[in-house]
Amino acid sequence: MHRRDAQAIRSILSLAAVAAFLIVPAAVEAQEQVRKNGHDAHQAHQAHVERNVVEITAEDYAFRAPAEIPSGWTTFELDNAGEETHMLFIARLPDGVTFDDYMTGAVMPFNEVWQELRAGEIDADEVFPAIGERADPWFWETGFEGGVGFLSPGETGTATVNLQPGNYVLECYMRTPEGEVHSMEGMIDPLTVTAASAPGAPPSGDVRITLSEAGMEFDREVRPGTHTFEVHFADHPEGTFGHNVHVLRADPMVTVNDAVGWMSFVNVEGLTDPAPGTFVGGLHLMPVGSTGYFTADLTPGRYLFVSEYTGHMNVAREVNVGH
Repeated sequence: MHRRDAQAIRSILSLAAVAAFLIVPAAVEAQEQVRKNGHDAHQAHQAHVERNVVEITAEDYAFRAPAEIPSGWTTFELDNAGEETHMLFIARLPDGVTFDDYMTGAVMPFNEVWQELRAGEIDADEVFPAIGERADPWFWETGFEGGVGFLSPGETGTATVNLQPGNYVLECYMRTPEGEVHSMEGMIDPLTVTAASAPGAPPSGDVRITLSEAGMEFDREVRPGTHTFEVHFADHPEGTFGHNVHVLRADPMVTVNDAVGWMSFVNVEGLTDPAPGTFVGGLHLMPVGSTGYFTADLTPGRYLFVSEYTGHMNVAREVNVGH
């Protein structure tokens, strides 16, 4: 090879290296811009979706909520103004069942069994058989219609669900530091959903979560920012109340099993503060085949997405939200 040819080849290789140095970061930056533009487009779309928003404030121990709302797609926005963890559980009453019936036929039997467990009068494996015997038969026809998941003090969360006309209950069944159930302290209200139709529409989710006996599946990576999670309830395992999802910004040493244990009804130290981190929302139980939505603002960190009643069946995920 002639010296001139070798010099030419070296020049070409040098130019290629420089081009690669310039192009690779540019390509990465372009991909990041595409992702950002997609997220921005999602946020812009969300801003233009017509929503029927119901604002509710959670206090220790009461809801400030309307008594009546129209039917249709409804976004419940829950502001936790209390000093304890709260949530918004929405249940639709069977036809002919009143709010008072729900208190005497469901809430009080659950509380009786809880108090017996707390006092050591029954074992954990006796809890649900006892509830089955004491709750009124109509309770098992109650429709679980979503609601905002656990929220730590000072947090705000939303849940969007499609409600049909009927009589409903808004409830928080967390426990005080002394072990009393919040609903028994007054944190439960009736809600009438009228036949009048609201103008709201479902939001557009940017992350889809599928809940099933196979686990909790995400359709894409979760990045920092405000997300609208679209949650699909594929099934409910036999012998459980079903799936839901609560989002915990977890303390460093907290495991999924720790979070599942804290959420357990049969844990005498569960469902009470201090929580194992900061809860930033989620979506409660819904019927099989349905889809609901919730929003959460995720800063960089480690999060646990956990199903309260089926987390022990591996319906849970650890999600590390990057910088």
